[in-house]
Amino acid sequence: MMPVAKLAGMVTRNIVRNRAEFALSAFGIIVGIAAFVFFLGLSGGVRAVILGEDLFPLERLEVIAPKVNLGVSFGAKLDNSVVERIRARPEVEYAIPRMLLTFPARGEGSFDGQQIPLELGGFCDGIEVDFVADESFADLFKDWEAPEHLAGAEACLVRDKFVCEEPGFTCKKDRFCHPVKKTRPKPGEIGEPLEPCSRADHFYCEENVHHYCDLRDKKCHHKVPVLVSPTFIEIFNNSFAASHDLPRIPGGGISAFIAIRGYKAMGFDIILGESYVKGSKSVTAEPRTMTAYVIGETNKAMAIGATVPIDYVRRWNREYESELAANQYSSIVVKVRGKGDITPFSGWLRNEAGLELEDSQGERFATAIFIVTALFVLISFIIVLISAINIAHTFFMQVSERRREIGLLRAVGATQTDVRLIILGESGLIGFIGGLAGVGLALAAGWGVDLASAKLLPAFPFKPLTYFDFTAEIVGGGLGFAVLFCIIGGYFPARKAARMEPAQALAAD
Repeated sequence: MMPVAKLAGMVTRNIVRNRAEFALSAFGIIVGIAAFVFFLGLSGGVRAVILGEDLFPLERLEVIAPKVNLGVSFGAKLDNSVVERIRARPEVEYAIPRMLLTFPARGEGSFDGQQIPLELGGFCDGIEVDFVADESFADLFKDWEAPEHLAGAEACLVRDKFVCEEPGFTCKKDRFCHPVKKTRPKPGEIGEPLEPCSRADHFYCEENVHHYCDLRDKKCHHKVPVLVSPTFIEIFNNSFAASHDLPRIPGGGISAFIAIRGYKAMGFDIILGESYVKGSKSVTAEPRTMTAYVIGETNKAMAIGATVPIDYVRRWNREYESELAANQYSSIVVKVRGKGDITPFSGWLRNEAGLELEDSQGERFATAIFIVTALFVLISFIIVLISAINIAHTFFMQVSERRREIGLLRAVGATQTDVRLIILGESGLIGFIGGLAGVGLALAAGWGVDLASAKLLPAFPFKPLTYFDFTAEIVGGGLGFAVLFCIIGGYFPARKAARMEPAQALAAD
């Protein structure tokens, strides 16, 4: 058998000598592998964005009570016993109950000097504090209205405050009430005399970053900690902030913004029992105001809305709605251990527990992505297969043209295996070079798409820095398929060349 070094040298020289013909044969390989790598990388990038933890993670399910067409729940209810049954299932990694704020409530706050209204009734829920125990803000996400925390609450401080009782007036430094909208008196007229400001008590907390004065007991209560989701931040940045000329939350998220502006910039009031929506249902208690602040973002928060410790929502629902609302969960977030556990868990849930899963957007997106990717990969394989047939045709022609050369090799001692390895080596090298070129073309195309997106497309929610995920497996698979298909294309010409008799080949014209 021919030494490997000599075999490699002969293969390389033959490729260089016939480079024009082989380049044309490799063109299809380059295009096919480029398409293969490009679409698999695009599929991986899209899956990472859409099916990642921030949007629609496949392993995270939401259990709800069965509903009729009008959206009214019937049958099984979500309570603590149901949560414990779900947690006991072998497929389940964790099960976290969520309780929705079921009565009218609204939020009032200012951001960079602009008032921002927030509707919280139906857009605020509660989760257990242990659910975010591993997050950086875990020390702030607690039920600060629990008795053990209220027991140490300090009394509010008080100082004089001068106010104007009549609407449309504001108290200035001269302690007189000036109209907010100034009107000049007509010539010959004397303006209305200014009324002195009224004295009132102003209650406050010396440490007001995390605390506020609750006027019900005149004590300093900890602000209600609020979490928001990355989805909420994305929508705020790319829709609300852009249309209202507000600063965007930086790339580091809420934590980075708080590090720059402080917790005070994230504060707002929660008015329980009132709504911006006219005709909202009545409540069973008088409206009252609490102060809250956003302490962080997490994909465990409500997608569009605010999330607080569940004990706050439980107390509020009991006070403003009913005891039933304080003991019934709106949903249970379940994370299964793997994608293969979804089917058995959903079957048990429906057949034995009498519950159902919320429609999985993630599963729909995953199916759509799989179908589109499979289609393009199939097209890529067809291109590569046609290229392999073209390579086989080229090598059959090469074998015919090189009959005397092959006969001479056999005459000087080359075995059938040597001849076969020469032809297969040439086809494999063409595949490797074509594969490298195809992978390079795919990477360049991906870079071009990302660059065009960054410069030409406007900001939109969850706009990624890159649409591609060119993993080592995809790149290696592209190279491997290129070599494999070229070797397959060269197999039959190699077998034909190896079977040539030396005398017959040398005697050919």
